[in-house]
Amino acid sequence: MVKNRFLIGYYGYWVILTYLNAVAGLAGIYFSLGGNVRYALMCLMAAGLCDGFDGRVASLKKRTDREKSYGIQIDAFADIISFGLLPVFIGYTFVKDNSTPSLLIFYLIISAVFVLTALIRLAYFNVIETEFLLKSEKRIFFTGLPVTSVSMIIPVIYSLYSFLNLSLSAAYLIMLMFISISFIANVRVPKPRGRSLIFLCLAVLPAAIYIIFIGS
Repeated sequence: MVKNRFLIGYYGYWVILTYLNAVAGLAGIYFSLGGNVRYALMCLMAAGLCDGFDGRVASLKKRTDREKSYGIQIDAFADIISFGLLPVFIGYTFVKDNSTPSLLIFYLIISAVFVLTALIRLAYFNVIETEFLLKSEKRIFFTGLPVTSVSMIIPVIYSLYSFLNLSLSAAYLIMLMFISISFIANVRVPKPRGRSLIFLCLAVLPAAIYIIFIGS
């Protein structure tokens, strides 16, 4: 950890992936505003990869309770950029051209719901995660769909529609609505560990290859 009388926060290796998650999300928003969906999706997947392994990197260091609490908070702040805001900006690239004002307003409403449910999901996660920290317990499941899941769902859906040469505008809106509901649904989702996490990465690999090397 870097100590400096002029700086607050923590800057050790155990939090670098979380910071990179936030940077990838910001870069993705930048590419979305420029209409470069492929690069934006690459940033989304990169953010998901960082978020998927930041906890494992952090576990390599013996941290104080304050450092652990900081990790919980900063992770949520990074996630709202990469998995709350970035998907909305990606979707805007699909609906901004040749769209009626009413459709754009509808997308604004859907986007607001998506961001709010992601924010609620992350805040609720932090509350529960803090309780686990105080009890020195580890979670084995999530309540509600983890926001990180959009880094897998959106690239897969995009690749499928792009491969089939289908318009994603309407489908993207519907997808955001279902994901929003899933964020705050009171259902248990097993926490990916070990082989299951590797399996999820491999499941998204074809979409990643398509986006990086084939998609336009």
